[in-house]
Amino acid sequence: MLTMTIILAILLCIGVGYWLNINIGLLAISAAYLIATTMMGISVKELVTYWPLNLFFIIFAVTFFFGFVIANGTMEKIARNAVFMARGMPSMIPFALYGLVLLVAGIGPGHYAVFVFLSPLVMSVASRTGMSRLLGAIIVVSGGMATTFTSISLGGRVTQGILENAGYDAVTAADYTHTLLVDSFIFQTLVFLVAYVVLKGYQTESLDTERPAPFDAQQRRTLWLVAFIIALIIVPSTIAAFLPTGSVFATIASHIDPTFISIIGVVLALILRVGDEKAALAKVPMAIIILLCGMGMLISVAVKAGTIAALSQWLAANVSVAMVPYATGVSASVMSFFSSTLGVVMPTLFPIVPNLATNAGLSHTVLLSAIVLCSSLTGFSPFSSGGALALAGVQEEAERGKLFYRLLLVPLFGVAGVLVLVFFGLLG
Repeated sequence: MLTMTIILAILLCIGVGYWLNINIGLLAISAAYLIATTMMGISVKELVTYWPLNLFFIIFAVTFFFGFVIANGTMEKIARNAVFMARGMPSMIPFALYGLVLLVAGIGPGHYAVFVFLSPLVMSVASRTGMSRLLGAIIVVSGGMATTFTSISLGGRVTQGILENAGYDAVTAADYTHTLLVDSFIFQTLVFLVAYVVLKGYQTESLDTERPAPFDAQQRRTLWLVAFIIALIIVPSTIAAFLPTGSVFATIASHIDPTFISIIGVVLALILRVGDEKAALAKVPMAIIILLCGMGMLISVAVKAGTIAALSQWLAANVSVAMVPYATGVSASVMSFFSSTLGVVMPTLFPIVPNLATNAGLSHTVLLSAIVLCSSLTGFSPFSSGGALALAGVQEEAERGKLFYRLLLVPLFGVAGVLVLVFFGLLG
């Protein structure tokens, strides 16, 4: 009874949130409170501890720091320079845009920042160059997901946190996050290359644009600051990898945490006057924080109730071992059609992977990759954040109508492609 109630609550939160346009996280918090206090005897004081503070702090710190980069125009100017550099080879403009999206998603802000801040730019370039709007949407969504799992990106940090909450130790969670990065980068880039050929990206017309204004003094300081923070995060661990265990760099690397380094970056940004604190703070996506942490609280209640273990046991008992990866992938794609991969699908399905993989004798990383890839591909849906923002960036009504229906078809082909990779054992 309790398990069915929690499953129904999760489905209702997703469904009601979509149909009434209410943040799913708020509904999840409400459901967690009602179920925990009335059916499980959990006190409000204990329930508050189910709020995933680690995830909250990661998102807050990373987006606050990059809020300065966005608010003072540095991000936009980087984007315009990337497009300008490709003006002499118009067929390379899609590659320039894809490379830009890879960079932005991988160095810190993650795919949410790409969807929000680069969608308008990419779709505007598509409109001005005759590039397929669908190719533009694929550049945004596939590029954003291809590098979002880097160790210094918001997506990578959140994913590692979700894996740790699912029961994996920190080292294993980091290794699995890296595997997800490799699988996602290869598959999403393959999607882009196929789309480039099929949608004739090589016929993109020359972009008539003026040279972007040079970076001003404030923006140059911002670039140096971003470079310094990124170097501070990746250089010690990179050097330590080539030195014996116990070296000075290994000790330094063990104390480097991207979340706290981001806060140091915020302090330095204020000292160097690279932007306004309130403007940067306004870029912190509170709606995303509520969504992620609210669902995290409800999933914690589900774990406490044994729902996650029951689901994994049911799948292992009722689905053949050979079909488990396909069942989890399809389940992830259906959930993601109306909701967020990082905010809903991964926190909901990742906790069932440890027991499911053990009971079925399957690779953990194959199941995790199937969940991530299938759910990210249905992110093309116009009902999901990536597809919706790409659609919003199209100004022409006729083109918007065409893109809407095409975005509904892309997930079908994409998920089929993932399942083919599972069949041939090419994931994980």
